[in-house]
Amino acid sequence: MKSPFYRIMVTALASFLISGIALVGCGGEGGGEGQDHGAEPAESEAPDPNAETRQDRMREIARLCEGIARAVEEGSLGTITADVTHLKEIMEEVSTMPPRYDSSRYGFYASDFQIRAETLIAATETGSAIEADSALQDLTITCGVCHYNCKFPADQ
Repeated sequence: MKSPFYRIMVTALASFLISGIALVGCGGEGGGEGQDHGAEPAESEAPDPNAETRQDRMREIARLCEGIARAVEEGSLGTITADVTHLKEIMEEVSTMPPRYDSSRYGFYASDFQIRAETLIAATETGSAIEADSALQDLTITCGVCHYNCKFPADQ
């Protein structure tokens, strides 16, 4: 039987791999078809002023998720509620700075993240590592789906 930690880590790594591919520039609104990647951005297309802050916050979310995964693996569910509450605060801030691409989807996934974070808090309050593991996997899947579906191009 595989331990929950390995399932969480595989899910998280898959999510971050997908987000890394998306950040490398696998699309925009048109999914990347027919784009001239060598062309200069149009003058009206200014760089995203929130890109660096948003990416820093996403890295912070990733670090917190790794800590939560370790706590679930070790059965230390008491520390998770504070970390998940911090995740929610970060996502609340990040939701106010959507990228130029797919901002409506971004808002949907930010809202879904909050719901799944609440589910994770409720699961930890039951004291069940299995329920917490499942809720954490759902949360990390939301991260990966957002990064994949929104297809954020590399910020310039």
